[in-house]
Amino acid sequence: MRKIYMIGDSTMQFNNINAYPQTGWGQVVNLFTKPDVLVIDKAVNGRSTKSFIEEGRFDEVLEQIEEGDFLICQFGHNDEKISDPARYTDPNTTYQENLLYFYQEITKKKAGFVLATSISRRIFENGKCLDTHLGYPQAMLEFANKYNITCIDLNTLTKDFYDLIGEEKTKKYHMIFAPNMFPNYMNGKEDNSHLRYEGAVMVAELFVKNLAKTNSPLNDLFIDLNIKEEIDYKMLID
Repeated sequence: MRKIYMIGDSTMQFNNINAYPQTGWGQVVNLFTKPDVLVIDKAVNGRSTKSFIEEGRFDEVLEQIEEGDFLICQFGHNDEKISDPARYTDPNTTYQENLLYFYQEITKKKAGFVLATSISRRIFENGKCLDTHLGYPQAMLEFANKYNITCIDLNTLTKDFYDLIGEEKTKKYHMIFAPNMFPNYMNGKEDNSHLRYEGAVMVAELFVKNLAKTNSPLNDLFIDLNIKEEIDYKMLID
């Protein structure tokens, strides 16, 4: 069984029924993997590169990951929080130092390492989606270029997609809904950061499609989205 580990924050994390309909894109990646691939989503709400390391969560991954496995890493949302010393990192120093630590330790385990910048928040101004991530996606891209690491720029990809479809149509991808729609959120929700199922699938598909444009060996673990699976629809008739 080939394995993909995922580390990151709440936009990637696995959510149980108590948070429904919130869905991290890490929990739907298996929709795009080949049958012999296991996705292990270790992302956790509210974590930054710093807190993920200091809480021992990365050590848990290192204990489990094996030669030939892969790690997908997406942090930035919470590294930005300058008022919280437990999470904050500087994009040009400590943030990149933590990414380097992840990369070096995963490489020692002879596992693959792929980066993903933080997905865009759904924040619009004058009809355009804003980049609110304060230079962290750019810092990750610079780091990836320096060390020749595959990096999927989900920040730009999601931002460009939102610009394309427009502000109103982006609502269905986020935790935005009226009161009494979901038992867990009887007062409704207006959350422009976190994803619903549709948003998680959208992000995962963007990741897989753009990974396919690289030479990363991680591609071998995903299905070819250009080849439509043949389905015997006659067998699906009730």
